[in-house]
Amino acid sequence: MKRGIIIFLVLIMAFSAIGCSDTSEDTDDVGPDTEVSETSPEDEEKDSEPVVSDLPDTNGEDVYAYITEENNYRNWDTWPLKDEIYASTSIHGPLLSTYVSDNAVPAIRNRGGELPYGSLIVRESYDAEGELREIGVRYKAAGYDPEHNDWFWAAYKPEGEIIIEGMVESCLDCHSIEAKNDYIYTSYIGDTPFDVVDVEIIDQTFKPDSVTIGIGDTVRWTNRDSAAHAIYGGSFRSPVLLEGDMYNFTFNRAGTYNYMCTVHPYHTTGQIVVTG
Repeated sequence: MKRGIIIFLVLIMAFSAIGCSDTSEDTDDVGPDTEVSETSPEDEEKDSEPVVSDLPDTNGEDVYAYITEENNYRNWDTWPLKDEIYASTSIHGPLLSTYVSDNAVPAIRNRGGELPYGSLIVRESYDAEGELREIGVRYKAAGYDPEHNDWFWAAYKPEGEIIIEGMVESCLDCHSIEAKNDYIYTSYIGDTPFDVVDVEIIDQTFKPDSVTIGIGDTVRWTNRDSAAHAIYGGSFRSPVLLEGDMYNFTFNRAGTYNYMCTVHPYHTTGQIVVTG
């Protein structure tokens, strides 16, 4: 009996020893193909570093380098509703070209009320012969100038020399007139409705024969004569308008538009002046 008990105990001890040996081997055996996840002190330091924005600082040199070297503004979209070069009556010259950074385009198209932080607007000013004379930049930087919607202003000569930069008093004084439109003259970006201006054709005459509107406004002609009329202004042309018919045209470019009735071209004439 004792002998049987002793044999039984020996067998139990033997199995226990084998089990411990297998467990140890499974734990310590790391082959060359085994993936081991380790975090180095350098990785931990990288994870804790803040994300650094690639936007420029609010100084003329950084802004110019950003829009010409890092993100060439001529690869950006031009201002919605504007041609690449358009006529202007502003102090910046008779011909302008305005480019906007990608993040600003949706706010302009959707009339979001103001442009998001990080927005850049680059305006090229040309003389009447099409010669570039100045590059103007507006850059919206958070916390830069809260009193004036945080706009940084700069102007450069064509070769990049800084003319003026910062919180430019002359820019602020002029553009403050459009403070509710985020200090922007180029077009409405808020809820300000575009106007519809009525012109009637009465006694073979456009009444009024001259109207002044803004970019984005619409002129609506209504024929009140029994005679048929057809409006032609170069960039716009109506079908033949019978009595009571109307024709609308939205003007998206600044300039002076002389037009006429093609049925009565010598005495039925008018003019539309679009400012912007």
